[in-house]
Amino acid sequence: MKLPRRLIGMQDRGPRTLLGLNRVSNQLELFLSAYSYMQIDVPVLEETELFLRKSGGELASKMYTFSDQGGYQVSLRPEFTASVVRAYLEGLNDGPLPIRWQYQGPVFRYDSEEIPTYRQFNQVGAELIGASGASADAEVLALAAQGLSALGVRRHSLVIGHLGFISALLESLGISDRARMLLLASIPDLRLEGSGYNAVQARAISLGLLPPAGGSEAFHAQLARDEAIAFVERFESSEALPPFGVRDIEEIRERYLRKQQFSEDAGRFGTALNVLSRVAQVRGDPKDAIFRVREIAGGKVGKDQLERLEETLLVLSSYDLGVPITLDFGLARGIAYYTGIVFEIQHLPTVDGNEVLNDFGLSLGGGGRYDGLVHALGGPEDTAAMGFAWTLEQTMLALSTDCSDALANSDELKLYIVRAINSKAQSAAVREAQRLRNQGIVVELELSQRSVNECLKYASARGAYRVLSVNSDGIVKEENITKPTTNSTTRRS
Repeated sequence: MKLPRRLIGMQDRGPRTLLGLNRVSNQLELFLSAYSYMQIDVPVLEETELFLRKSGGELASKMYTFSDQGGYQVSLRPEFTASVVRAYLEGLNDGPLPIRWQYQGPVFRYDSEEIPTYRQFNQVGAELIGASGASADAEVLALAAQGLSALGVRRHSLVIGHLGFISALLESLGISDRARMLLLASIPDLRLEGSGYNAVQARAISLGLLPPAGGSEAFHAQLARDEAIAFVERFESSEALPPFGVRDIEEIRERYLRKQQFSEDAGRFGTALNVLSRVAQVRGDPKDAIFRVREIAGGKVGKDQLERLEETLLVLSSYDLGVPITLDFGLARGIAYYTGIVFEIQHLPTVDGNEVLNDFGLSLGGGGRYDGLVHALGGPEDTAAMGFAWTLEQTMLALSTDCSDALANSDELKLYIVRAINSKAQSAAVREAQRLRNQGIVVELELSQRSVNECLKYASARGAYRVLSVNSDGIVKEENITKPTTNSTTRRS
């Protein structure tokens, strides 16, 4: 019979790995609690519509979705924020704004890679609902960076983008909603020079937003709208009309003007594509990056968003983060509900032992501002909100390189093994084990009647801290695991 196999992208975790994950999770939760972020819990299974209504974007293609026995379309949660906002709207909060909540648990995202790393992974995160302004932005950014520092992560940086600025830029260029959605979804591609731009251009052509290279629309693009109308009207009044087949002059006029409108739309889209491509490649020191995007966008476009970003960075400086800050206007996060600042905590890659600040590192988590999500999910109005989540598995990986001692200490099992020296001493051994457990000590009761040396070998393999031998009178010997034939002390239970 074929043995069942673990699904690709899913992980089995042993006691030591789980102990390390729990320790990291608990420390992050304690850190958030110090900022008054209170723990909540939300279901792992939700109606699919909850995640599609506004999360959308790249995330929608990664959801585990199915119909339950009642015929409802449901999904395993791919992230927490939509569920947290739903809980807020259904009355989980009974106090004044702002709300500070934290959460932890597994999320599920299908990865189509041939060898996916994780399709189930764990997050610890926080949401700040009902607070706007630079101070609120700075608090959330500082939490995300300092929580990892407190844990022992060292080579991490805070990478900040701003989808509010990107949206204002595209709105100023007068493109359609359809074109704007395509460009927003294509920001990760546009971060890459050359091939990324070409891929987005090909996608736009396939969607009819750009004409094929060398298409007949080139002539129409040279004509202004008024000139196009006059051109058709001259034929309307002519007595020597050329043969137009079965179409009457009005059909020709409308068809011609549709082509002209397409040319105008395609021209605006082409301009937007070029401008956004340049903006998406701006990454570096905050002051320099803001100066560069101002030059690209012009003085007035996105002015409010960039001034708010500068104010946020000023407030953030008072937190004394101690980690590098990079602005990356090509950062999008792949979730459609973000409306302002977006950010990631990236673990810095190294070359020959030196940190590389302008390269893309391992993402340890991220988040952003989503002021429109409450209203999109049925709330009466837009509500200021911002949040983030750390990925525990990635954080553990960063810790293993930055602070291996922290993980080694977390994995050490302070395990005591209690053994009866013979069958008559079994009751005394049980009482001794229970006494130790009442003190908060982890205890295994030896059940296989091993000899002292056999039990010490077993204890060494288990990583146990002590082996205690108990006789029928309740007298306890502490056996030395490193020197199996030596007894350390003897006492009465």
